[in-house]
Amino acid sequence: MSSHRLSNSLLKLLYRHTHSRLNRHNERLWPHVRVGRNAAGEIDSFSYRGRDFPLMNHVLTRGCRGGTGHIIASGPSVNDIDYAQLALTDVMGVNGAIALTDTHPITFDTYCFNDTGFVRARPQLVKRIVTQDLLLFTTPLSLWHVLQQLPPDDIRCRIFLIENPQYRARLPLRSVQAVMADAPAGALTLFDEARVLGYAHDIRQGLFDAGTVAYSALQIMAWLGHTEIVLHGVDLQDAAKVPRFYETPADTLPTTLDQYLPHHILPAFTAAANLLADKGVRLVNLSPNSALVADRIEKRDWRMLAGNKPVGTT
Repeated sequence: MSSHRLSNSLLKLLYRHTHSRLNRHNERLWPHVRVGRNAAGEIDSFSYRGRDFPLMNHVLTRGCRGGTGHIIASGPSVNDIDYAQLALTDVMGVNGAIALTDTHPITFDTYCFNDTGFVRARPQLVKRIVTQDLLLFTTPLSLWHVLQQLPPDDIRCRIFLIENPQYRARLPLRSVQAVMADAPAGALTLFDEARVLGYAHDIRQGLFDAGTVAYSALQIMAWLGHTEIVLHGVDLQDAAKVPRFYETPADTLPTTLDQYLPHHILPAFTAAANLLADKGVRLVNLSPNSALVADRIEKRDWRMLAGNKPVGTT
């Protein structure tokens, strides 16, 4: 074990002996991360080992964008899309989607990852993301893991910090009841209290987790103001058996998508699609065999994007 990892392990043990279980989710952040908050409790600053990182949290405003936005995930159906035929703008990648640039001329304007397992297991992909001029939505803990891999000067992306409203950085765990009681009116919608399924209208108040980063990305893209959100590679079919579009059978990371699909992912997406449709936001899924099926999530062939045709055109 390296001295750096040994130091982190010792700090984690010390933290567990000096802090209650309500703070267990902060054990990696202590003592080197500082998270500042405004009067509404929203993140507005971040520092690591005394170095401040400028954030976009107080710069971006709700509804600052519009029109069609794209979320590119890592399902194998991405390999069936000829991106050379498409002229996409407002594209958000999640997790390993950056690998698409190896074979296709595509530019990611924004990015999102909040899975520390991905950050730890795919450091080369993470490096490619954070060294680009794009806007990254990630959590304080994921950023901490990035900083274990790369020196701060290597990070070129702009950063907007997001967090789970129950497990806030450097604050104790809150019950879902406390989350909803503390949130400003209209900021959060709770779909299912027992499973903590919900939707964030104001992502500064926290993002609900449903077991897939694509759901976090959906909340972000809607908050940015996109009125049509197109999902690429959100297949969710036999994820534990089928490699991601950039993986081989011998180099496939484990996944919990199958575990969360029936009781978290599908109910959350279905409820969010209904909520967004009522607000005039259209959700489109390009994956032909996706497990994500709902009355208000449109299925379309990717070829309908070619020639700048509207996605809903037949």
